[in-house]
Amino acid sequence: MKPLDQFKRTPVRRYDQPPREEGRIEHVSRFRKRHFDVPRITSHRNDRTLFGVLCFVMLLTLANGSAPLGDVPSVQERFSDWVTVHNEKTVQQLPGATPEPGSELDAIVNFDAAQQEAQLEQDIASSQPTPYDPTVTPDPADAFKHYEPGELTYQTDKMSVSIEQKQKNGITYFVCDIKLTDVSQLRTAFAGDDFQSGIYEATSDIAGRYNPVLAINADFCRYHRDGVIIRNGELLRKQNITKHHLLIVDENGDMSVLTDRSGKQGLVANDLVEKNTWQTFEFGPVLVENGEPTTLPTSFYVRCQDGYYEPRTAIGQLGPLHYIVIVVDGRRDGYSTGASIPQLQQLFLDEGAEFAFNLDGGGSTTLYFLGEVINMPSGGKERSVSDIIMFMPNPV
Repeated sequence: MKPLDQFKRTPVRRYDQPPREEGRIEHVSRFRKRHFDVPRITSHRNDRTLFGVLCFVMLLTLANGSAPLGDVPSVQERFSDWVTVHNEKTVQQLPGATPEPGSELDAIVNFDAAQQEAQLEQDIASSQPTPYDPTVTPDPADAFKHYEPGELTYQTDKMSVSIEQKQKNGITYFVCDIKLTDVSQLRTAFAGDDFQSGIYEATSDIAGRYNPVLAINADFCRYHRDGVIIRNGELLRKQNITKHHLLIVDENGDMSVLTDRSGKQGLVANDLVEKNTWQTFEFGPVLVENGEPTTLPTSFYVRCQDGYYEPRTAIGQLGPLHYIVIVVDGRRDGYSTGASIPQLQQLFLDEGAEFAFNLDGGGSTTLYFLGEVINMPSGGKERSVSDIIMFMPNPV
């Protein structure tokens, strides 16, 4: 009788026997093991002798292969030899004539920026204020430069310049009255014609490539290596600095100053760029604002107290596109002692300036007019500088 369910029952497991593994296939090797024996050397005498010779030859070969390499050059020597051979194959003479020693091209090729900067620092450090002696007056018989009133003038429908040489209290200085028709006539230039060139040149050498009517040394912006530098409308550096005042020439040619330098890096420069600022100069102090003398700082980048007499270069404004430049000669007994910062401030007030700002001075002070340096730089020759201010005959 069949069970009622339709499912196959599981057979009862027998615990006294191992379980049966269904589907297991017994694998039987189809290949018989093969044994390979190393051939044995027969005991014949000649074979043993040959085997010994072969072993001796192999030992001798291994000994020679592992001998010390005493005469093999080192890696550095082999690399040096390779470089020498490679350079001889690839280096070729550059086209053009070899610069003659002492020529301008030779000076550019062999220019050492670090050495020249060190020399400039030494010159500045050795510059000592000249004590003022009110009893010393210029002697007309001396071989100092002297210009008659009206001798230094320039006039066109685009621009007018008049320069007057004056003397006061042992000071010889030049007052430059400049009228422009467009702000683009107030331009700047760099030594080497590039802000990044690293070259320093005399003011007359830089100006000689641009032919301005009048040029002066600027703020030596590459010497202090920081500050907000905008030249001819281009932002060149935007590192804010606290030890200088910032002269600003806006898109209309109007001058102003920024003395609060506490702003974050970049924000001051970005704001000036958005306002289409034309020029900025890092130096100071500001001397005159709104026709009134400013309170001179007691601690500043330059000594602002009375009693320190130096050659000075400063720029100011008389009205819209109407500028004034004052250049003071100094460190020359019998000709000019130089001016203190308070004296320089008073000179601008005497000329009716609405605004005035001090630039780099000392040995850098240079006044260039129509292709000639008309002042007397204190070192007997022009100091090499990084940048200049130019007044051009025509707008750009």
